[in-house]
Amino acid sequence: MPPQLGTFIPPAQSRCRQVLIVEDNADQAQTLRMFLSMKGHRLEIAATGPAAIEVARRFRPEVVLLDLGLPGIDGFEVARQIKQEYGDAVRIIAVSAYASESDRQQSLEAGCELHLVKPADPRFIESLLG
Repeated sequence: MPPQLGTFIPPAQSRCRQVLIVEDNADQAQTLRMFLSMKGHRLEIAATGPAAIEVARRFRPEVVLLDLGLPGIDGFEVARQIKQEYGDAVRIIAVSAYASESDRQQSLEAGCELHLVKPADPRFIESLLG
């Protein structure tokens, strides 16, 4: 099975992005935050589905790195709500341990442009941000 599914075209130029990391594992979230902040990206973290929606409204991310197994509201519903509110102004990348073909399909149907399986290489994630 490929490590990713979907169509995501990274930007042609490298630039800093506003990135929302949605991850309920604090260690994973902080590790990704540390790596991406060293690359110059502006970051916020949310640990639950409801918090992700609230932070997205305040922070207005360009990219959401979204775990799917979240407390409160699962990542599939978070993706649907963020996409409904912001449409193509935000790119959502699922980063999840959910690795079945149906999980991948469900994440794409919810609005994720790409589905990465944990553990995802932070360097690959950074390359997607451009």
